[in-house]
Amino acid sequence: MVEIETARTYKESIDLMRIGNKEVAANPDGIDLGGGFFSIMKNLGFITHEKLADSDSIAYKQGIPPFRDIMYSSMAYSWITSSGNTHMDQVKVGIKYLLSNLKAAELGLSMHPISQALQEYPEMAALYQELHELMAIKSPGRIQMLARLGYGPQVVFSPRWPLKTRIKS
Repeated sequence: MVEIETARTYKESIDLMRIGNKEVAANPDGIDLGGGFFSIMKNLGFITHEKLADSDSIAYKQGIPPFRDIMYSSMAYSWITSSGNTHMDQVKVGIKYLLSNLKAAELGLSMHPISQALQEYPEMAALYQELHELMAIKSPGRIQMLARLGYGPQVVFSPRWPLKTRIKS
């Protein structure tokens, strides 16, 4: 809840939310809130970036319980650690995560990254420390990736930018 209750960090997520099918299609990156429900709610003005960012709004308050339910229902977690925190350590962990995600999919499992407690900003420091102590990870080692693991519903792929728009020769 620290990320959501810290206005500047939650705004980072809000800015990446694509609300409704038109926004998802126009900017196929970020947090996909596509589908009929979100499209209708956006068109009616019930869900907007501004309302999601306003902690007094119904849109903000209604978004928290489903997230809590997801977190409290998780039966398994996956994590990847490294002995240091160099750029190469991070790249190697990224490769391991990609491979583990592909293996999970092959086995019919889903992975959901929940790396908020691994972020490094003052409000998250206590949870960051607690998680590393719980996992007995001592500096300079660190947990680089944390994800929920389990059986989830089949979901359609989110739109993506065409590769040629992201890689230049």
